[in-house]
Amino acid sequence: MTGSFGTWLAGLSREELAGLLTERPDALADPEPSTLGELAERLSGPRGVMAAFAACDLPLVQFAEALAALGGTAARSDAEALLGAAPDDFARVLDALVRRGLVWPADGLLHLAEPLREWPIGDGPLGLGPSAAVLLPHLRAEDLRRIVRGLGVEPPGKRKAELLEAALAGLSDAERVRRVVAAAPQQERRLIEKVARAGRVDDYQGIYLFGQKGGPYAWALARGLLVQPDWLEPLMPAEVALALRGPSYQAPFTPAAPSVGTAAAPEATVTAEFSAASTRAVEQMEAVLRSCASEPPARLKSGGLGVRELRRTAKRTGGSEHAVRLWLELAAAEGLLDWRDGALVPTAEGGDPLPAAERLASMVRTWAHMPRLPLLDDPEEGRGASLDTRAYDPAAPRLRAAVLGSLAGLPGGRGATGPEQLVAAVTWRSPLLFEDAELAPPYIAAVWQEAELLGVLAHGALTATGRVLAGAEAQTTLDEAAVDALEAACGRVLLQGDLTAVVPGPPAPWLAGLLDLVADRESRGTASVWRFGLASVRRALDAGRTAEGIRSDLEAAAGTGLPQPLAYLIDDVARRHGEVTVTALACAICCSRPALLAEILAHRGLRRLKLRELAPTVLASAEPVDQTLMALRAAGYVPVGAGDTGAPLIERAPARPSRRGRRPAGKHEAARPRTPIDLADRLHGTSPDLPAETDGIGAGMADLAPHLSVSERRMLVHAVRTGTAVGIDYVNAEGNPTTRVIEKIRLDAPFLTAWCRLRDDERVFHIGRVQAVTPVVLMTL
Repeated sequence: MTGSFGTWLAGLSREELAGLLTERPDALADPEPSTLGELAERLSGPRGVMAAFAACDLPLVQFAEALAALGGTAARSDAEALLGAAPDDFARVLDALVRRGLVWPADGLLHLAEPLREWPIGDGPLGLGPSAAVLLPHLRAEDLRRIVRGLGVEPPGKRKAELLEAALAGLSDAERVRRVVAAAPQQERRLIEKVARAGRVDDYQGIYLFGQKGGPYAWALARGLLVQPDWLEPLMPAEVALALRGPSYQAPFTPAAPSVGTAAAPEATVTAEFSAASTRAVEQMEAVLRSCASEPPARLKSGGLGVRELRRTAKRTGGSEHAVRLWLELAAAEGLLDWRDGALVPTAEGGDPLPAAERLASMVRTWAHMPRLPLLDDPEEGRGASLDTRAYDPAAPRLRAAVLGSLAGLPGGRGATGPEQLVAAVTWRSPLLFEDAELAPPYIAAVWQEAELLGVLAHGALTATGRVLAGAEAQTTLDEAAVDALEAACGRVLLQGDLTAVVPGPPAPWLAGLLDLVADRESRGTASVWRFGLASVRRALDAGRTAEGIRSDLEAAAGTGLPQPLAYLIDDVARRHGEVTVTALACAICCSRPALLAEILAHRGLRRLKLRELAPTVLASAEPVDQTLMALRAAGYVPVGAGDTGAPLIERAPARPSRRGRRPAGKHEAARPRTPIDLADRLHGTSPDLPAETDGIGAGMADLAPHLSVSERRMLVHAVRTGTAVGIDYVNAEGNPTTRVIEKIRLDAPFLTAWCRLRDDERVFHIGRVQAVTPVVLMTL
């Protein structure tokens, strides 16, 4: 299959190849393919194919399963007849699959990507199992001989390959299959016809049900109408099910998306709510960051943030519990909050204030790609802990994209009446998200709530930021939409004589920040109220503001002069502010000889200590004890550290540093094509064949991990050389599967020693237990 796909790939023009790369961003991941052969291997591998297939809508999935039912390779006319599709719909869906590299035309036939030929096992839209070409090769020669004899087919020889060829030919003959079933005993015929209609065995009770002689399905198993791979549930080959469904059977094909129940959503109303929600989101995010800086929430022993800490944070910030839950998750995903010594505290990035529009755009962008659903309640256990590392859902970005895409198609001035109206549209747009459509409502409702809190959705309609995320607003960027949202917020305040300030609407972030600094908020809602007091004005002065600056900012926001009581309050607090000062000292230098301390105080080499004389025998240093001792010793003095009792402290020699140095950054990390057209230009015309692995590490990896594909081994080799991160599917010694992201990898055959992001520690992995390797791709808008 790879050769055929590679040949088709080599026949594409530069523009067509660039279009394929645009649809398949996994091809751009590091390390980049150097030839078309490597690109073909990556695009046709199981991880890449299934990731691209997961993003397909229902008609694309139905088309792929119909082609799989025809054996994975079929004439266009046969696929069109099975689907019963209109020519235009058929051509549109086929073109979409070809653009993704999941189906390609060659030799007058349509070819389906190899991993998809084994995909449908009763749960797909057609309810079909894999084709006989997938199931029969796993059987023994004795089983194939029994099937050939039961079908009445004469094999050309006795070898397994010849028996397999005869069995496939017999099961592919629809008329023969129908004749064989028609001649079956009545009970067996009813059972096999029931399985053909359902697409799977519904009364499966274990291997012994089928292994017993004379069992209810023994007749069908003996003729290949059912195939039982090892101990698994018996499956009916797709050719058999199609034959028994009759020549007039047509597979389900739904080219049009289902309609969504809507109600009126005037543009002015949506815009007003968009501005209010966006402003509120930025304001509450900043409040959460300030709250975590002043009173960091404590971490549960089991991980995450408990309900008690969540409620306490919500009370301090004035937001609802579910809103604060979302802000905490977003802040952690953006790297603004992190766990330190069992407490959730702001990082360096979280401590730096951002302009309101940048903050909003960053929040929305992070939300679109966050692999978690903070507002989803478990139907059995209820709501779990916030920021729990176990609550990981890699399908969350696809779910959000499906919800936004379903809303993007609504007519102007209309909005969905509720999240329940989106179930059919979302499952049509992304049918592989849920095994059962009945599971979808709580997930869609959680995304709906998140979108409303962020201002992405208002009154059931997408706002400007929502349309940008859904790709329905090509002329506007997310940053521009964020600026528009915040500019529409209220930027005027009414200052009253009773030392209160009223904002008649959602306050602009800059105005809310000013009032939160100078006054205490008393109420929120349609109108917000702040009250000025001695403590609030002092808080602003402590933050570095001056009385003149406070007055000028408030006058600019109000458009008038200050009320006399407020002006008197600001002047009175400013006059008294700083009469008493409190200075922090890092350490003290004590000496019984005042002359020696005077010499130290005047020493030019000790200026960086910012020494001050507190008494004739005491100097204050602005540097901590260890830095002060080093500086004094460098200046020629012989000081010692002292404990709380004044006794000298015994200093220990520092531990020897580890000999293991940091791995230098790889030379390939900085050089990579930036766009699909760059990579298409470089690969066009290169060899469609895969190069042999001649590198020492590469050859060693091939010996250690023959179960991995060539592209997966190449990714692992590249990660070992450069220290870059890769994802692995791993099965530990107890047989438990897990997905990890590892970096800074060292090869010590047959083990990999690497830093594991999940455990936040160095771990050792056996190469033989690595089931798959995938690149780590940064998703950006």
